[in-house]
Amino acid sequence: MDFTVNSIIDKINRGKVNLRPAYQREYVWTTRTASRLVESLLLNVPIPTMFFHENGERGTMEVVDGKQRLTSIWAFIMGEFPDGSAFKLTGLEVYEELNGLTFADLSDVQQETIKDYPLNVHTIGRQSQPDFVFEVFERLNMGATQLNEQELRNCIYQGSYTELLATLSRNGHLLQIYRAQGPHLRMRDRELLLRFFAMLRSGPGGFTSPVKAWLNGEIRKHRELSAQEAQRMTESFERAIALAWTVFGEAAFRPVREGGGGGVAAAERFEAGEVNVALWDTVLYSLAQVDAQLVLARKEAVLEAFVALAGDAKFRRLLVSQPKAVVARAEAWAKVLKRVLDS
Repeated sequence: MDFTVNSIIDKINRGKVNLRPAYQREYVWTTRTASRLVESLLLNVPIPTMFFHENGERGTMEVVDGKQRLTSIWAFIMGEFPDGSAFKLTGLEVYEELNGLTFADLSDVQQETIKDYPLNVHTIGRQSQPDFVFEVFERLNMGATQLNEQELRNCIYQGSYTELLATLSRNGHLLQIYRAQGPHLRMRDRELLLRFFAMLRSGPGGFTSPVKAWLNGEIRKHRELSAQEAQRMTESFERAIALAWTVFGEAAFRPVREGGGGGVAAAERFEAGEVNVALWDTVLYSLAQVDAQLVLARKEAVLEAFVALAGDAKFRRLLVSQPKAVVARAEAWAKVLKRVLDS
């Protein structure tokens, strides 16, 4: 169906179309890009169809494809970007005389042209099965700016679980380990958090392939967490990630070079690069199960034991997201860790 810009803005302001603060932090368009979209509205140039998901539980429509466009339009009419900075048109080529102006500065005719612009929206209804909705949206987002799996989950399964992931993505130890100043714009950190909670709930033996379905099932089944459950999950994660940082520092969840690099300090034997999801699953899960004080008392021995195991060629071959490999490496590391902590 078609909505006018004005009707969509009204729905946003009445909470019928969901543009929440957690959503707004993901806004990544430049002022020039957003300005050129506004210029397209003034020129009556068609813009791509947007896709919404009707959330029956919340009585809202959730924007799955078109977030950047819709946020840009909303921000221009409201006068400021999600970060609070003023939205003044920049880089216009057809309406050059409008550069530097805000929506309030435009003529009445120009304002009405924008407000009356028709936005084409496709909506998947509330009766659709969650897995089907996910698959449909994944196929809809095959363009140049396609959403990744976690961004899709964040739209389709919005609830207290997604809010928890957004909150924990700002954890100080996680940011240090991820070597980042803030949460990842494409939600890679939130997917890691979801993996941790899925592993914590099911154990290594509960891991299933494909990973996408495993993670979808976790967030779908527990979409609306109770306050008590969210608190318990928060405490488990914060305790485990703090231990990981204390023991491994910036090397946490990075692979160890084959052979372990004997004679070199343990912390220098790790490979550079991003967090390895297989090690994230195994190490963080194990740290959530053990006595924190014992780990802290033997942290040097724990580090050395991990380097010795993770540098072994056989263990390195287990760093894949396959059910048998997940169980095998969890058992191997648990055995080593127990020996160190019991000594």
